[in-house]
Amino acid sequence: MAASLDTLIQVRPARSADRVALNALRDEVTSVLRRIYLPVKGGAPHRRIMPRFDVLVAWVSGELAGTLEYTLAHETLYLQGLGVSDRFRGQGVARALVNHVADIARRYPLSHMELCTIRETGNVPVFEKMGFAVCDERPSTQFVGAAGQGVSEVIMQRCLN
Repeated sequence: MAASLDTLIQVRPARSADRVALNALRDEVTSVLRRIYLPVKGGAPHRRIMPRFDVLVAWVSGELAGTLEYTLAHETLYLQGLGVSDRFRGQGVARALVNHVADIARRYPLSHMELCTIRETGNVPVFEKMGFAVCDERPSTQFVGAAGQGVSEVIMQRCLN
């Protein structure tokens, strides 16, 4: 009986030896997103002012399949930078990364995790399948659509209890 992909996904903190593969994965994921939305020119940096983000990586058979950044701030575990290589999409890599962070979050007295996504990416339903719910949505002041149109920032939370 063959092992399912989710049993082959190894999630761990990123190491310095992952840098080249991680940069290539981020370039791949960013190039896809930049066809949908762009940072506002001359606007404020798109990252919130928060403590350092820790980086997780997911490896499958010696190949970097995905990454996720997270930080604990203001009694909430914030997620950002979830990226999965096109080759591994739809195979449980994002879920493995998010569930790994949820396990970390449960070590603290936290009630939820939170993330922000751009609605136009189509990722809201993906996060809903992983247990996140929309708690706020507003026009983005940090990003615009690839053709200059407005886009929506969606704040989502997942309960940990």
